[in-house]
Amino acid sequence: MRYPRFETRSMFGLLAVTLILIAVVSTAIPFSSPAGAAAKGKIVLAWHAGFASRWLDPQEHDGTATPDNFFTALHDALIKNQGTALYDHPALAERFTVAADAKSATFTLRKGITFHNGDPVTPQDVKFSYENYRGAKADVFKKKTERVEIVDDRTIRFVFKEPFLDFAILFGTANVAGPGWVVPEKYYKQVGADGFKQKPIGAGPYKLVRHEPGVKIEMEAFDGYYRPVNAKQLVMISVPEAATRVAMLERGEADIIYNVPGELITKVSKLPGVVLAPVLSGSFFIEFPGFQDPKNPFRDKRVREAVSLAIDRRAMNQTESGGMGKPTGNWINNDVLYAIEWPEFGRDVEKAKQLLREAGYPNGFDVDWVTPIPAFYSRGERIIAQLREVGIRGRLQTMERGIFFQRLQGGLKEFPGTQIILQGARIAGSWSFWYEGYFKCGGFNSRDRICVKDLDGKFDQYERSINPAERKKLAEEIQRGILENYYLVPVFRHAFVNAIGPKVVAQKWQDVFPTITTGYAYPWEDLKVKE
Repeated sequence: MRYPRFETRSMFGLLAVTLILIAVVSTAIPFSSPAGAAAKGKIVLAWHAGFASRWLDPQEHDGTATPDNFFTALHDALIKNQGTALYDHPALAERFTVAADAKSATFTLRKGITFHNGDPVTPQDVKFSYENYRGAKADVFKKKTERVEIVDDRTIRFVFKEPFLDFAILFGTANVAGPGWVVPEKYYKQVGADGFKQKPIGAGPYKLVRHEPGVKIEMEAFDGYYRPVNAKQLVMISVPEAATRVAMLERGEADIIYNVPGELITKVSKLPGVVLAPVLSGSFFIEFPGFQDPKNPFRDKRVREAVSLAIDRRAMNQTESGGMGKPTGNWINNDVLYAIEWPEFGRDVEKAKQLLREAGYPNGFDVDWVTPIPAFYSRGERIIAQLREVGIRGRLQTMERGIFFQRLQGGLKEFPGTQIILQGARIAGSWSFWYEGYFKCGGFNSRDRICVKDLDGKFDQYERSINPAERKKLAEEIQRGILENYYLVPVFRHAFVNAIGPKVVAQKWQDVFPTITTGYAYPWEDLKVKE
């Protein structure tokens, strides 16, 4: 059963009932014969941050949307999010079923699929990739899985210890976890994890030609892919400086650029033949690492609320996203399962100052660092300026994106003292993926920075429950608990403003950015260049 897109609350309910009461069946979608040989032209992407080599290895998925950009070019999964399919797009698997009791899932591979080195994609490769996966959510899959069975030369079955209601949506949501992405066992063992990150071999639409770690990835169309691949060459270049990305677009050196900052949106919109792509994407929110410490000023709810009152969300949207984003009240996007609507938080500088006085900070206080997710540094600077108006003084900390995620996974020790993190996340599927990834104590990216025991207890109850009504009730209670206590402070849902050059075929920007789960331009094989 496949859904084109979740547009209404009733569709969320339908998904929940489907996962529990009936088999989830994904039928084969007919694709044309391999057509990499007919591919023409070249697409150059100017990426907006530094590269991390681990983003080329699905086995080390870091639980964010970032690796999607690279996985979807070099690798492939059994099922995945693609275009308007949120998780159940048939890819290496031509079909799959989830048992009615949610205690097993069976996948049938397409005939004749191979890796870039010519080796066939087999159930053993699937089994190896799943059992050796060590990235985000690996603990969840290992805890829930009893065994992986190879049924025949094209069929593999995952058997669970208990009903695993979220398996399909979690397994197929590429910006949450990567155990469904298949790597070649023989080659992976031969070169090792470090070697694989430098010279990955996958089963995706593009194969690696040249890799300059941290700088550039050059790829060419894979003739053996089961879908037509339109552009012969795909090149991704790390270009952290926004002005340089725009100059490359203007000179025709880049065909797609990510992250046009607010101050350059007008200029880019006037470039001949260029189309802006304002993808309504992830939500930005403020985190207070270690706020449970009695010595931390953010332990006081009034201080956290004062931060919220100091933030000018509408100004942030206007200056950073050209007004094309959306100020919201929830830090979880409202287009995922069980996400609740919440009124937009307002700005009131005087009330913020009053709350700080009541909390014992009449003259404010200093924050060691304000660290925004790279490379959204100007947003961090605006947060610092707005907080300064109420007496909270901070300094901007910048770092490479790969290092930022590594430090998140390192936990509280990586953020000592009094700190603020400006997070940004776009996760598809379920509200629970946001909670586990960015809030739960022990989560892959949250680690020990937050740790609210009563909410974590409710979340454990949510994950054990097989009752849709109970799960929905718990999900809503937990989200209200976060928002009412300002454990996280929502800022806005940003427009990830990108730009498409005149060489790329596009009647509208959605032709190049159809994927609703991230702000990136895949499926790469669908993009065409003009002759």
